[in-house]
Amino acid sequence: MDATLIAMNNEAVRTASERLLRQLRAEGLRYRLWVTGSDRGSTVHMRVSDLHPEMKARIVNVLQGRGVGLDVEDMSSL
Repeated sequence: MDATLIAMNNEAVRTASERLLRQLRAEGLRYRLWVTGSDRGSTVHMRVSDLHPEMKARIVNVLQGRGVGLDVEDMSSL
């Protein structure tokens, strides 16, 4: 897979992730999201304000099962 195709895939994953998170955003979820990837796969990275275990579980439930890695962290822990 060449760099252009990887970038296109990462953007598709980012767009889909944003759409899947729409309900949580409406409930007040605030985050930064970006996607990194290679020819072996993509990872969705999220930095979330005031992340608590229940919200992390909801985020994982929304985003899992799409064949991408997940990296979800609280912004305050960084």
